[in-house]
Amino acid sequence: MTGVVVTGVGALTSAGLGHEALLRRAADGAPARREEERTLPAPPGQPPTAPVRLAALAPYDPAEHLGSRGIRTLSAQSRAFGVAAVDACRHAGLAASWEQDPSVGIAAGTTSGGLEDYAGLFAARLARGVSGVNPAQGPQTGLNAPASAVSILTGAAGPNLTLATGRAAGLDALAAAARAIGSGAATTMLAGGVQVLGYAELTARRRTGQGPGPATDPPAPGFTAVAGEAAVVLVLEDEAAARARRARPLARVLGAGSAFGPPVTRPGQRAAHAALHEAGLARGAPGAPLAPAFPVSAVDAAFGDCAGATGAVQAALTVLGLHHRTLPDDTALVLTSEPAEPGGPGGCTAALLFGRSRTGTPSTGPSHERGHSV
Repeated sequence: MTGVVVTGVGALTSAGLGHEALLRRAADGAPARREEERTLPAPPGQPPTAPVRLAALAPYDPAEHLGSRGIRTLSAQSRAFGVAAVDACRHAGLAASWEQDPSVGIAAGTTSGGLEDYAGLFAARLARGVSGVNPAQGPQTGLNAPASAVSILTGAAGPNLTLATGRAAGLDALAAAARAIGSGAATTMLAGGVQVLGYAELTARRRTGQGPGPATDPPAPGFTAVAGEAAVVLVLEDEAAARARRARPLARVLGAGSAFGPPVTRPGQRAAHAALHEAGLARGAPGAPLAPAFPVSAVDAAFGDCAGATGAVQAALTVLGLHHRTLPDDTALVLTSEPAEPGGPGGCTAALLFGRSRTGTPSTGPSHERGHSV
């Protein structure tokens, strides 16, 4: 993968708004994590849930970043993803406003985009009849609602993608965005992940024993005790286009890979090897990292379990670490895996390799290591 650079990072998490808040929280670690006990509002006619401890999004005013027009009917995830996208554009020196430009696209990773509005619309219909349904809520009931909303808000009329590959979703969205630029389908992509916990998702998680439980309960086995909320967007650009507008790259995208399967098949290793191969780095060669600079456990500790946005948080921290030279090497790996159920088929694992400069021999296309390339 050649010619794709990151020029901006936008973030809205429990740490606050902006990449500086993201970096501060990562440096402070778990003791500084902002948690609250919250009872999530139930849709009409549905029973209440027990309170949940949550690393919730810090308070923010969406109108301050998106304007007041049309945001009242947006879902919580669409608003958060929109604010993160605008924040990323500001960091990149872009206006975040295009006139239906087909060269600018959106890619979002999430596991529950639209779910809360879908459940709310369905419950309202059952409890109140057709007259009790708000038709403006309809467009927000799809999984692709956050990506579509940002396209409408910014005028980005290019490729519009939504990926739902569990915890790997945010990273898969970034890889897909880089592919879109590499193929010439776009010159700029706003890509990342978003996760906001709602009643429907919380109820589904608790029914399957996948946590988080009530605030007074111990954590479910295999899952973090505290759910996290996050919206993180990176601006990816064609290197020549970024150079033409005199933008300074924060990092370069060097390679991507993914794999699926149970732990015994080592999907993480296969995904990492695919990313390294595409970057022109042989496994075990100098400068070929196999361990992520910011592992999932570090994100969980500092921000809570951000589910589909986890990979985007990892990627943002990695890019900023490379840019500020707080990471020891010139290349850094991002690796995100979905927790595997014992005896289950396994889950998705995604890998993305970033660097300060071009590395290795350019690849002619997607690569894989007994898996598939993102």
